[in-house]
Order: sequence, then C-alpha cells, then structure tokens
Amino acid sequence: MKNSTLSQFRFAVATALLCALPQVRAATLQIVYGNNASFGPDITEKFTIDKAGGTASLLQSYNTNSGNGRGVVVVGDTLYTTNANEGIIWKNSVSTGLPLGSIAVNGHPGAISTLAWDGNAFWAADYSGAGGTAYQINTSGDVIKTIPLANSGGFSDGLEWFNGKLIANRGDADGIYDVYDLDGNLLQPDFFHTVGTGAQYTGVAYDGTDFIVSDIFNSQLKVFDGVTGNFIKDIPLTDPTISSAGRLIEDLSIDYAQRDDTGNNVPETGPTLALLGIGAISLFGMARVVKRGEQLPTPQARVC
Repeated sequence: MKNSTLSQFRFAVATALLCALPQVRAATLQIVYGNNASFGPDITEKFTIDKAGGTASLLQSYNTNSGNGRGVVVVGDTLYTTNANEGIIWKNSVSTGLPLGSIAVNGHPGAISTLAWDGNAFWAADYSGAGGTAYQINTSGDVIKTIPLANSGGFSDGLEWFNGKLIANRGDADGIYDVYDLDGNLLQPDFFHTVGTGAQYTGVAYDGTDFIVSDIFNSQLKVFDGVTGNFIKDIPLTDPTISSAGRLIEDLSIDYAQRDDTGNNVPETGPTLALLGIGAISLFGMARVVKRGEQLPTPQARVC
C-alpha cells in the first residue's frame, strides 16, 4: 500500500473511531484572535465568541507592526503575527499589547501568510505564489521542515495544526479545506468547504472540538464540526474595527496553551530582532491580493 493511501486509510479508521464516541463540545464562550489585512498598521483583534448563541464581542485591538497583516498565533501571553511581504514573526504581549521583539525566519521565501503552532514549533504557509508549501519553523526562526500541500495552488491563507495533522485551504480565500499529515500526504480532501455561499474564506482555528473559519469579506466567522466537517453556524462580528481597510480577517487563533493537543507548551524565548521602525510599505504589502476563484466542486461525502 502506498504511503499516501496508507495515510488516508489510517485517517479514515481514526475518524470512524472518533465518530463512534459521544462528542463533547468545547466551551461555549471562547477567546478568538484575528489578524486583519490592511494598508497598515497591522491590527489584530481579540474577540469573545459564544458558539451556542452565535454572537461575538470585540475585547481588544493590538497594533502589532506596520505591515499588511496575515498570520496570527497566540500561546499564553504572547501574540505572534506576520504580514504579507516579509519573513518576520512579530511578538506582542497579549495582556499589555506591548511589543516583545520579533523572529527573523531563515530559509523561507520571504512571504508568510497564515501561522500555526504544534506545541514545539510554528507552521506557516507560503504567500509568494511559488506553489502550495508549508514550513515548520522553530522558535529561533530556522525552517526545519518543508512539505508540499498537493491541493494548494499557492497563496494559501488558511492553515492550522491539530491533533498531529494540518488542515489547509487551496489558495487565496479559497473555501475548500483539505487535511494532510505532517509529511504532506493528503489524508482527507475537501474535509469541509463553503461552496454556495458566494463568499471567500481564509484563516482557520481549531478549538479542540470545532474549526472556526474567517468569512473575510462578510465580517463573520463560520463554525464547522471538527469530526464530520459539517457546517454548524455563522457568528457575525458586528463591533466596529480600527483597521485601516475595515475588518478583513486573514487568520485566526485560539490560545494554543489551552489546547490539549499541543501539550499546553509555551515557546521558549528565541533570538529576536530589535524593533525598528519600518518605512515605506511596498505596493504588494499595502493592499490584500484578492484573486477570484473558479467554481468550487460539489462536496464529497463526509466520513461520518
């Protein structure tokens, strides 16, 4: 049996076992962080969401760097963000909002979109358009692993690590999300998708039970079941935003230190760059690159 076929078989068996167990939903009230595309500065927002009631409230806004926001990861009291036109991970305090330095990424093509955390290292998708690729990055900023995302055509802006796997969308604001193992083998194509809504979708966060996805141009979140991939509900984000381009959430994060699948690990402090003011932002970085996707395919049957 080929590696990819074996991986898909194992994923199907594991998912079937999960489906046989009674599901326990994650806490109804949760904190979710979203990083906005903008003309600068990069504004990341902190929301409390009520999954049962389908409501959200804005708690805090962070000015994290001067660029066009993309990725976000929160682990404990540290907020990590990226922007569209550089290979740097910026750090801020969640409690105070103050800058904590940055991590220069070595061995990455230089355009980081979405960001995730596996308990020991970051995962990032490529935003240079070079093709579908994911990178594992240690806390010193070194790329320690590179894997293909076979179903991605590049510019993936939805990537999450969960339970030892990755879930990623197929391109810029593409609403189909596939599951991969950590070697890039495709486990479940089209685990969930948003066909028929007429919207575009980006960042994805896993809360231990469900996936939460950004409906970027409609200022709302969508919740999908983490076992079946079934759609659960919409959560509108109605509070005003201070982001210069309006609310355009590119990536989402739950506090990974609160998730059991990461071992509740908080990153060790790696080398940081001095915080220097950034001058002019390139045209590429000033406005979000929006590509209109083709008609998305009909959903595949779910695993349970």
